[in-house]
Amino acid sequence: MRVSAKVGLRLVVAVTVANALVWRCATLYADNVNWATGPALQKQLAEPVDIYWANNPLRQAIGNLSQTRRVAVLIDRRVDPGRELNVSLKGVPLESALRQIARPRGLDVSRLGDVLYLGPAAAADRLNAVSTEFKEGIRRLPYATQRKYFRRKKLAWEDLAEPREILEILGRRSGLAIDRLDRVPHDLWAAADLPNLSLADRLTLIAFQFDLTFKIAADGVRLELVPLPEYVPKTPAAEHPAATPRKKPTSKPPVDLERLRIDRLVVQGKPLGAVLGQLADRLGLELRIDREAIAAAGISLDGRVSVKVENATIDELFRELLRDTRLTFRRRRQVVEIVPAADKRARH
Repeated sequence: MRVSAKVGLRLVVAVTVANALVWRCATLYADNVNWATGPALQKQLAEPVDIYWANNPLRQAIGNLSQTRRVAVLIDRRVDPGRELNVSLKGVPLESALRQIARPRGLDVSRLGDVLYLGPAAAADRLNAVSTEFKEGIRRLPYATQRKYFRRKKLAWEDLAEPREILEILGRRSGLAIDRLDRVPHDLWAAADLPNLSLADRLTLIAFQFDLTFKIAADGVRLELVPLPEYVPKTPAAEHPAATPRKKPTSKPPVDLERLRIDRLVVQGKPLGAVLGQLADRLGLELRIDREAIAAAGISLDGRVSVKVENATIDELFRELLRDTRLTFRRRRQVVEIVPAADKRARH
């Protein structure tokens, strides 16, 4: 009888664990880190750090650095968390430091939303392309359905969480059904606590670590986990947010923006964020996008824009580009800030 009672208790626990995890995913960690996001994240990534690690395990070393600097870093499941790091860096900007730590070890860093992803170099290189492809499918859905995928919430789980279960719960809580969860092998993950992300990004960050992505049904309510295609075109650097302001290579003289006239520029149905990034790269601009304020205003940088200008100044170009976006800008020489149109900081 005693054995039967124990078995029965285990069954009850098994039945209730899914509901318990729903709560944990939203509320665990009473001592959550107040992660830097938006412009604050940009600033943190540019701050210099001194690092002296001697045989420090990777997960512990990166985790401590992440929390101290309030920069959320997600380590891919394929990275050996116990790998010992011997690192000596002084006065190196945090973003550069992370890359200098990662690259000699076959790893790299990319950014999705306000989360830095640390994983195998080939994976980090294609993360944003996979995310972009997924979001392209979402944007073909009715607007009301799209909102589910772009609603931002925290993503957190505790030690020994199962990624298959996390995906199922994320879908269910958003009124979505995810098919072929069996394609996610059994795995147990270390605890994680990440800042607000769109549902699309939360799903991508988990599935991507198993070389999986999502096929969306026509109604947008059902998703199927599918293997990543053999080839995903690399997303141009301009199509995903950079972790630090973009600057033109120092080997070339900066463009004199006050005398610049744009002879002709035509943009047809391109994502606004991508166009802004390309302009920043070509003109040597330091682009500062207040992503937090823009998201709070319900504006997406993934929205498509079309523009045609001839013989225009740089300011005229930006006015035309942002004309129908509910965004505006402020420019001081090479620095261009993008904010919601109601933001009183914007003057140009």
